[in-house]
Parts: sequence; structure tokens; C-alpha cells
Amino acid sequence: PRRGRGALRPPPLHMRGSLYILLLPFAARAACDETCSDNYMGMTMSSDPKATVAEIEKKSTILTASSPGDMADKAGKHVPKIEVVNSKATVTVPHGMAPEHWIQYVWVKDQEGSVIAAVKLAHTDTPTLTADIPAGTTSITALESCNLHGVWATEPKSL
Repeated sequence: PRRGRGALRPPPLHMRGSLYILLLPFAARAACDETCSDNYMGMTMSSDPKATVAEIEKKSTILTASSPGDMADKAGKHVPKIEVVNSKATVTVPHGMAPEHWIQYVWVKDQEGSVIAAVKLAHTDTPTLTADIPAGTTSITALESCNLHGVWATEPKSL
């Protein structure tokens, strides 16, 4: 079998079971270190969190408290919380972090949709991001990506 970058490939359909589906995101994370720039399941994994979250967002349905799709029971632990003090935004996600289920990224966008700040997380991290809000920013939106339950966002917060 191949080793290193690009070595993680899905097994044939007949070999995919619930354990494979559950552990796949964790295995992908373990196979890609901080400097990895690779293509995984159609997603570009980059050492630049801003570039990665832009790619994730393009390929994801964004869920919110008011639009949770079929996961309304997941909103309470997945919708980020924003606190703004002076010109700093702190985003927290009330979600547990475990090797099999964690928040992969947290990011903040401005009113134009530009990513202000982003952080890549490991299952051992606390799902929090603190960022300076650039002058001229009139609203921000916080987003997070959960390895099992997708991308969740706040409603835009006026500043």
C-alpha cells in the first residue's frame, strides 16, 4: 500500500461499514499534518485555515439555528456564539471535543463574506477563536465545521 500524502483512499463500497464512516474524518486528520496541502474527498486541505474554510464553505450546506435542515436537535451544540468587546470578537462553540467527534474549524466573516480569521482545531483543543475586527466592519458572522454534523453559522451580528 502507498504511504504518505494521498495514501488515504476510501475502500471499495462493499467494505465500507459504520466504523469506517465514523473513523474516516479522524483518519484523514491524522494523515494530514499542519503543512499538508492535499486533496481529500474533493476538499483541499491546506496549511492556511482561511483558504481551507473558504473551500469547505463552497462545498457545504450552511446550517443555522433558524435553518437547521434535518438536524434541529443538533443546533444547540453546533451554532457558534459571538461576543464582541471593543474591536475584538470571541467565538465559542458549546460542543464537546473527542477523537471521533470534534469541531475542525472556527472562522469569522465580515459583511462582504471575507474571512477575517480562522483557526484549525484538533480534538484536544477548545473550540474558540478570538480575532481583531477590522475598521469599517459593520457585521460579522461566525461559522464552525463539525466533522460529523457539517457547517453551522450564526446569524450576522451588527456592530
